[in-house]
Amino acid sequence: MKNILLSTLFIFLNSGSKVVAQEIFGDWIKKEVTYIDGVKLSDDDVIKYQFLRYSFEKRNKLFMSVKFDDKGTPLIFERSSNILNIRNSYGFIINSFLIEKLSNNELILIQKGNNGFNEESCLKYRFIPEKIYQNQLSFTPSDILYINESDTVYKASKKIHPKFIGDKSFYNFCSDRISERDAVMSSNNLFISTFIITKNGEIKNIQVLENINKRFEKQFLKALNKSKKLWSPAELNGKKVDVQMTIEFRYISSNNFLPMYEFEKKGKTALNNNDFLKALKYFEFALEKSPNNIEIIYLKAICEINLGNKDAACESLKKVKASGEVDVNDLIIKNCK
Repeated sequence: MKNILLSTLFIFLNSGSKVVAQEIFGDWIKKEVTYIDGVKLSDDDVIKYQFLRYSFEKRNKLFMSVKFDDKGTPLIFERSSNILNIRNSYGFIINSFLIEKLSNNELILIQKGNNGFNEESCLKYRFIPEKIYQNQLSFTPSDILYINESDTVYKASKKIHPKFIGDKSFYNFCSDRISERDAVMSSNNLFISTFIITKNGEIKNIQVLENINKRFEKQFLKALNKSKKLWSPAELNGKKVDVQMTIEFRYISSNNFLPMYEFEKKGKTALNNNDFLKALKYFEFALEKSPNNIEIIYLKAICEINLGNKDAACESLKKVKASGEVDVNDLIIKNCK
């Protein structure tokens, strides 16, 4: 199997065959990823369908996100001609890419292998600007939250969403201000809140749907209030619009996390060996500990497809699609009625 299951947190950028003068700044969405020779990744490789955005900012700041509504992990990039090195917050290089192409409409990166940029296992990433990506997405009635006499409010989606313009992700912005999270970190807890970012960048209609305790809620609401000047409104067809955002804080106890991690690891090993029965069982064990882990649900669906149980696979794929983290439309079209 020509498959490399990589942890998405360690997939980053670099460049290197010819000098590229154009600036790389902006928001880039992964459109496609293949091997360097053009061979497609296998369906069980999460990277193939996972949403991925790189946001290059001034002062060598880079944010990597696998969720459309989150700014992502803060990193540091260094560009020398067409070579791009990515460092973590500790200053260590975690990946390098060769910039094969950079234009206003496209960015192509070759991920460095152990011995350079020409190995068969090197991955080629094709990115397009987020604005172009959003324009290519179809608008559907399900993108609308509600309509009243004076206005329409939308639900955050890959096509329509405001942006948090702080120096970190909105999740981390809030987490840094919620001291209560230290007390609940090792327990099984869930906090979910929705709020609307208006066309003027204001915050309104805050609702707490799932709570941990009053102290956690109070600290979150205070953090949310502090973010009120750090939002860029969403746009649709060139006009600013109101959009509802959702944020959740999910904590898993060590009693659940450690077994889940071990089961996931064993499941991926079995999957790499095409032992779909064994992989499926390990992924089921992992989901007992962490029922909402989207990557595991996705890999479980791949096992179910290969075992001929397409009905079960389609149920799993629908959960993955609803999360917005992995684009499984092609798999659903291919396998689901």
